[in-house]
Amino acid sequence: MKKHVLLLVALVFAATTWTQAQTVLDFKLVNNTGEDFYAVYLTDTDTQDWSEDILPEDIVKDGDTIDITFEYVDDETLCMWDLRLTHNASEEDYIYINEIDLCEVSILTLYIDEDGDYAFKVE
Repeated sequence: MKKHVLLLVALVFAATTWTQAQTVLDFKLVNNTGEDFYAVYLTDTDTQDWSEDILPEDIVKDGDTIDITFEYVDDETLCMWDLRLTHNASEEDYIYINEIDLCEVSILTLYIDEDGDYAFKVE
């Protein structure tokens, strides 16, 4: 009986640890730029291989907070990522923010700083 209980505890622990590892890079994106965006793309900083649009809605409006989740995360996943957001459906006009450490981010807030440049803060 003890072996069964220990095995059950070990399985629950392993499942919990695996689930946490799977979502380590998920974060909330807050748009405080005064602008709307129609697509959001991520790539790890080393490859510049842009993923598909990961925006869960059709548009992220100014003032919106959206959840960004990764389809998968494995042992090879890196922490440093670049972000690209498009201003229109043609995707020709976009902003680019590089080298965001998603291992340290739970909330990423985009804004325009006092110089009129796009900036971000992490929480």
